[in-house]
This record gives sequence, structure tokens and C-alpha cells, in this order.
Amino acid sequence: MKKLCFLVVLLSSSAVEAVSDAVIEYQEVAANTIMLSIILAINLLFFFSLLTIAGVLSKKRASALKAAETSANHDPLTALLNRRGFEAAMSIKEDARGFLLIVDIDDFKKINDTFGHSHGDKVLQQVSSRLSSVVRSGDVIARLGGEEFVIFVCSEDKIEKLADRLLKGVSSEPFYLDSDVSIQVTVSVGIAPINNFFENYESAYQKADSSLYEAKKQGKNQFAISLSHCV
Repeated sequence: MKKLCFLVVLLSSSAVEAVSDAVIEYQEVAANTIMLSIILAINLLFFFSLLTIAGVLSKKRASALKAAETSANHDPLTALLNRRGFEAAMSIKEDARGFLLIVDIDDFKKINDTFGHSHGDKVLQQVSSRLSSVVRSGDVIARLGGEEFVIFVCSEDKIEKLADRLLKGVSSEPFYLDSDVSIQVTVSVGIAPINNFFENYESAYQKADSSLYEAKKQGKNQFAISLSHCV
């Protein structure tokens, strides 16, 4: 009987030790699993953080590149295309046939001398806005510098009507330079037809410039057209 009791106790003790060992092993496995899960979560968080940072940097870089391109191709005062932007815009046109227009603000030096350059800048901004409101979506307008603008019109007819709208678009209403300062501003326009922009731009520009001179001679607030094509 004593042997039997001793055997029962021995078996019970072994069972308890086995269960205890199993619990300890389970706890170790559970702890290791939790630790691995934490490490994995940290790595995933770090990975997605890197992706987020990379995405933000990529967007900032793209935005900076776009801003640099915009700055390089646009006039900072009027927001119109500059000479470089004008040439870039023309480079993607499939059929660069139509008319080249040079638009010049009449007596702009007198405006600057009378009212100051800050008000002269306001005139440039308002003229650019009024010209832009007249040209069509397929046309290209740019400020070449000073008080001179250039417009490519992708049409070979009704140029007189467009030129007349440009003149009236600028002169129809006074320019408000300040709350108590308003002036009348006009422009003159020289026009030349052009068959191929890249081959004939320089000669078309010279013809349009000569036409501009004629418009100025006629009394300003006028347009003149060169009848000969640049070929």
C-alpha cells in the first residue's frame, strides 16, 4: 500500500512538472511570438513611413520642377508666356500656320514717366489680362519684354475682326491705377501672315514689326497687316 501511494505521488509530481514545463515553454513561445510580432510591426511601420516620406519628397520634387519650369517659361509680372515659353508652346503645334501679331502699348514711356513704374506695371498686367480675354484657346500669347506682346493666331481668315477686338478690348474701358487715378490706354497692332513658324518666324516678325510701325504712323490705336506671306 505504501508503495502504491509512493507511486501515485511520484506520478502526480511528474505530471505537475510536465505541466509546469509545458506552461513555461508555452510562455516562452508566446513571449517570443509577441516579441516577433512587435518587431514585425515596427519594421512594417518603418517601411510604410519610408514609403510615405518618399512619396512626399517625390511630390515636392515634382512640384519644385513644375514651379521651376513655370518660372522659366512665364513672365513673372503678367503670368503670360515669355519668349522661351512662347517658342516651347509653338513647338508642340502640329500646323503652325496663321498670323503673327505684335501688340505694343501706345505711349507707354509717357505712362511710366507720368505715373511711375509701379503704375506702369499695373498697366502691363491689365493689358495682358484684356488681350488674353480676346484671344481664343488655340492661339498663343506671350510678353516678349517691355510693353511688347506677341500673339500667334492659328487661323488664316477674319484676322481683321480679331485685331479690331484686341484694340477695343484694351481701349473700351479706362485703366484704374489707383482708387482716384484712371487713364485711357490704347495699343497698336502689326500683323504678318506666316506659313511655317519655325522656318519663317524671324522674317514674319520683321514684317509684323514693320506693320506695327505703320499702325503707329496712322495715329496709334490702329492695326496694319502685311499682305505678303513669308515663304
